[in-house]
Amino acid sequence: MKFSTIKKQFLKVKREAGITLLEVLIVVVIVGLLSAIVAPSWIGFHATRQLNVAQDQIQGSIKNGQHMAKLKRIPQRFVIEQYGDMVRWGTATDPGLPIAWTEFKNISIDTTQTTFRKDRTNDKRWFMVLDDDGTVTGQLGRVTLISSAVKEQRCVIMSTLLGETRKGERHSTKRDGFSCY
Repeated sequence: MKFSTIKKQFLKVKREAGITLLEVLIVVVIVGLLSAIVAPSWIGFHATRQLNVAQDQIQGSIKNGQHMAKLKRIPQRFVIEQYGDMVRWGTATDPGLPIAWTEFKNISIDTTQTTFRKDRTNDKRWFMVLDDDGTVTGQLGRVTLISSAVKEQRCVIMSTLLGETRKGERHSTKRDGFSCY
């Protein structure tokens, strides 16, 4: 190859590579439209997932209370309450003892669908007593959770005196006066 040919290749004027303002604006509009379509679905998915996790943790906490009652041979008290914008729950061996709370924000207790025993000192607190063999002392019940972001309900139901728990969700028809079963 001749030197003059190589020199011509390097001296050729090349067009600047880049993008125009119009191209940037089109991309921004497309991203904005996609975000507006996807955001509500994502928020709904996240809120439903939060309800499911809280439901699983409440059921697990009740089962853990039953296990501790059997293990220590001491009755346990499962407590759940609405505390500001969060729901919190835990177990204790005595009503006067402090509770190690587990908390979940942006979830509320549906007071019309919750049937655990109501605490006399706090109208936003419910409880269930688990006997020293893990069975339920007193009435059976349910706790129903709702989310402000979606129209969903999740419930944990103490369904037998032996302490069997089950999970439920909102249905369009009521059964025994409850929509969560």
